[in-house]
Amino acid sequence: MPFDASKITFFDFLTPLVASGQKTITIRDEKEKDYVVGSVVEVFTLETQQKVCSIKILSIEQIHFSEINAFHAQQEALELEVLKDLIKDVYPNQETLFVITFELASVE
Repeated sequence: MPFDASKITFFDFLTPLVASGQKTITIRDEKEKDYVVGSVVEVFTLETQQKVCSIKILSIEQIHFSEINAFHAQQEALELEVLKDLIKDVYPNQETLFVITFELASVE
């Protein structure tokens, strides 16, 4: 499926955190880094493609897996080890990742 900078998906269990404004970053790989800073992106659940809300992209910064820390976990609204395990599962053997910082724009 080609990259679409007008939408982003999150696991179902994460979408309430996005829609409440608790989750303010997402960590993605090279294939999912080309969002436009300042743009508003529609948020969908990965599993069901249900629209949840919209977010505004604030910044995109490269990070190495080893640099992910408690601050990132707090912004992800997850425990650090849970976050690291999730990233390892989704992006195995990826050392270079991208932190996409966002804010809630609207809720469906």
